[in-house]
Amino acid sequence: MSCQRGALHVDRLGAQVMGMKTLLEIVLKAFIGGLFVVVFALMAETVQPKRLAGVLAAAPSVALGGLILTVVFKGDLEAADAARGMAAGALAFTAYCLVDVPVLGRFGAVRGSAAALVVWFAAAAGVAFAVAR
Repeated sequence: MSCQRGALHVDRLGAQVMGMKTLLEIVLKAFIGGLFVVVFALMAETVQPKRLAGVLAAAPSVALGGLILTVVFKGDLEAADAARGMAAGALAFTAYCLVDVPVLGRFGAVRGSAAALVVWFAAAAGVAFAVAR
């Protein structure tokens, strides 16, 4: 006899066992994320100048793979929530980058990065609050 708690099952001895669907989802996310990384890296090799290749770095490919699998395993609404979270993180990271360059020169590496992280967290909280349903 077993009872279910989210993605984990509790067997009759009380041990938590991961469900096969959850395990399959994790394996597929790793495989498809890696596949997208390779495809995007190959695309980045064709971009000139090379400094623009970062636009095709690992983060967009892993995000795309994760969103595809979220739609398959959890549906459109979960994927929409994940996409909103990704957009909030991207906006916050942009704010971090805009602030980090000048404060690094002014305050040094440790204090400048710490100040930029505060901006990142504040921006992420603000955007998340603004897009929360």
